[in-house]
Amino acid sequence: MASRPLLVLLVRHAESQANALGRFAFRTWDPGLTPRGWEQARQLAGQLAGVPIARLVSSPLRRARETLEPLAEARGLTIEDWPEFAELDMGLWDGLVRREIAEQQPEAWRAWRQDPEANPPPAGERISGVGARVMQGLNRLRPGGGLVVAATHADCVKAAVLQVLGAPGPAARRLYVPNTGQVLLRALDNGLWNVVLMPLGLAGI
Repeated sequence: MASRPLLVLLVRHAESQANALGRFAFRTWDPGLTPRGWEQARQLAGQLAGVPIARLVSSPLRRARETLEPLAEARGLTIEDWPEFAELDMGLWDGLVRREIAEQQPEAWRAWRQDPEANPPPAGERISGVGARVMQGLNRLRPGGGLVVAATHADCVKAAVLQVLGAPGPAARRLYVPNTGQVLLRALDNGLWNVVLMPLGLAGI
């Protein structure tokens, strides 16, 4: 019998306190989920009810780990902290309010919004750098099989998709990842990955 393929469901964390306040959060502030975020986390566990899960991995940041807690409790699984799935480093913008950056640094803000690869945040991370480390995390999950649920952040999900598709950095602005938004990736034997464009329940798990 053939072994099960490795599938990784990348999930953006549920609504965090930083999301509700319109603030960037990575190194200077590690906020948890809002009440709405906790409800989204419980809904995620419900959505995956009955789907076999091999492992739960997470960004080390609180909002990502909390997103998986209802699922971990329901399945009796341990959440593993993986630094490869941590938030994009916003550099000098970390902890700041988006609206204030747009008002006080309009040119830098506009440039980053247009092309996060050519114009990273001051002292921050390029989208390609995020993608490279997320792919390192994904490949570190090999040669295991089955479904791994990985809680991470919006830019990490976008960066992974760009890496798999070989798309340029500006294409990140054409991707939208809401709280608990998901993308399913399938590991191939040749070292590459596929984006699986079908409902999770029909993905051959």
